[in-house]
Amino acid sequence: MDDDGVGSEQAQRLHRVLEAAGIGVGTLWLHYFRLGGEVGEAEIDAYLHHALRMPRLERDLLACAANELIDHGVGSHAPYSWELLEGDRKETADGEGGADGDGGPDGTA
Repeated sequence: MDDDGVGSEQAQRLHRVLEAAGIGVGTLWLHYFRLGGEVGEAEIDAYLHHALRMPRLERDLLACAANELIDHGVGSHAPYSWELLEGDRKETADGEGGADGDGGPDGTA
């Protein structure tokens, strides 16, 4: 899965998790901003609706913010990019799909 695919999958899953937890974009943005996020609330809303791409670092910071806000139930969390990439690598090892090989959790090779 390339980075655009990972970003799209992250946006989709993040959006579902936020809806299930009843967390609005404004609440997410404020927590994300407090963690050091640099993207505006309108851009985050556009990202969640697949109208804007975001860099991996900002996507993972959004996932972190969401996960800190969520009252965790079983399996309900916003995925980090490396989790999606690891899943893609596991599928490749099983002979399904292809990995982009762009590295581990920190994005290094």
